[in-house]
Amino acid sequence: MAFMVPPLMVFLAKHPLVDKYDLSSLMVLLCGAAPLSKETQDLITERIGVPIIRQGYGLSESTLSLLVQNDAACKPGSVGSLKVGIYAKVIDTETGKPLGPNQRGELCFKGDCIMKGYIGDTKSTQGVIQDGWLHTGDIGYYDDDFEFFIVDRIKELIKYKAFQVPPAEIEALLLTHPKIKDAAVIGKPDEASGELPLAFVVKQANVVLSEEDVIKFVAEHASPAKRLRGGVIFVDDIPKNPSGKILRRVLREMLKNPRSKL
Repeated sequence: MAFMVPPLMVFLAKHPLVDKYDLSSLMVLLCGAAPLSKETQDLITERIGVPIIRQGYGLSESTLSLLVQNDAACKPGSVGSLKVGIYAKVIDTETGKPLGPNQRGELCFKGDCIMKGYIGDTKSTQGVIQDGWLHTGDIGYYDDDFEFFIVDRIKELIKYKAFQVPPAEIEALLLTHPKIKDAAVIGKPDEASGELPLAFVVKQANVVLSEEDVIKFVAEHASPAKRLRGGVIFVDDIPKNPSGKILRRVLREMLKNPRSKL
């Protein structure tokens, strides 16, 4: 068994060094701190054959995990089902109305383990705790089996025309390309469309891959709103914090100042 964060999971899925080691004794991978896509999970399963990969979901404000995978439910990309004593709802980000299965909205939770508030910060508390519900700022959904899936952070969504495009979904697709080692997507400001999806891409060693190749790959596998109309920038590394979350502010700064280095 091994506990990992998403950057190490991407390493297992994509790095050529992995092929030099026998990982057949690895039976269980537990991943947390940031969402792990179904695509990356499938790549790991196909490459090293680990039989069980599991995720969970929780926040500092929830004290404990809110969602966990059990033996009976282990769908790729799922963060599991509700723990005993926890209540959840998915709400429309504009109207606040509850949504049904397979409808994307903001994840909200209620239970005894949810914090009462931030000490000495009533304003921030009122922003996340409303009528006893913790508003997470995460976009997600639950399926017909009441398993939950994380899509992205609300504040990270790319506003392209009338669409809200989750960068994580484009990133997950890019990681399935055999010549791409890592990737991150942000919105590039555009006067006509609001924002255009733009990808920062780390190539595998000693491969030939052009901007046109990447744009075409996404266009062939994604809906029109997710196409890389903002272009592709090749970089040496994707900036991330210790828990594996992409530092999009660094990428936005690089976009503003092309001379800045990652």
